[in-house]
Amino acid sequence: MKSTRAGFTLLETVVAIALASAGLAAIYQVYASSARAEQAADETEAAARIAEFLLLTARTGTTGETEGFAWTMETAPNRDWTGLETLTLRMRTPSGREIELQLDRPVTPEPPR
Repeated sequence: MKSTRAGFTLLETVVAIALASAGLAAIYQVYASSARAEQAADETEAAARIAEFLLLTARTGTTGETEGFAWTMETAPNRDWTGLETLTLRMRTPSGREIELQLDRPVTPEPPR
């Protein structure tokens, strides 16, 4: 005799809950990855702004911290071109990433004392 009751069996319910859990876990992974990528992009944008300012204004041989970014500025003669020097900016971001930027510029004479 066939039952006329409507509804789900226990096995069907367990399978549905397992599938829903797997789907929610996948969505959470995507969300967490997206949040980390957004944070890294914001940090990189801030580093670029600070680096541009420092490369234009900071003196060589100086160190400092700006908005949580620790930085060091160094200058060395350019090995390939006379009359140029290589300005190197090393930054450590608040998350711990290290960024190094180099800029070649004409040698600036020392101001008279």
